Amino acid sequence: MRASRAHGASTRPSFDLWRVPGRKRLALGGLGLTLLTEVSAHRMRMSLADDLVDGAACAFTVPLGPGLRGQLDAFNAQAQVLRGHAPAEESMRAVTRAALLHLRALQALDGAQAGATHREIAQALFGLEAVALRWQADSELRAQVRHLLRRAEAYMGGGYLSLAGVRRTAAEPAGDEPMR
Repeated sequence: MRASRAHGASTRPSFDLWRVPGRKRLALGGLGLTLLTEVSAHRMRMSLADDLVDGAACAFTVPLGPGLRGQLDAFNAQAQVLRGHAPAEESMRAVTRAALLHLRALQALDGAQAGATHREIAQALFGLEAVALRWQADSELRAQVRHLLRRAEAYMGGGYLSLAGVRRTAAEPAGDEPMR
């Protein structure tokens, strides 16, 4: 980023360090000052020219290269941050049924290893009200807790490797595996 002295510079955006949202740091390096900003998960690094002062009209320069067209969205997002607009947050991924099942299985295992009873595990996973209404010797809630514990024990026995994609499951056909 550099100061703009071109004709019509008064209509150009002005540099205002305090308008930039998020956490800011100025670092002195071999090429002068570098502005580092963090807004949630977004990080931005920008070189500041020696003649740039707070409130002055400024211009942005970007390095030319073969990947410039693919970087335009990122440069536009940076320009918005410099104008004081925080970047839009990415939409949150929806929790899948499988992810919830894995989470509950591991939570149930943690409870069992801490010495909790199946009923206490159900209370932690599904709430006191659900256990009060649905807990019986042969209830589906109790069966669900037992299933979660068996599933977690299978993860401990190496099942986590197939989840991570490291080990092939028995359902997959044998193929051209690499020789070890």
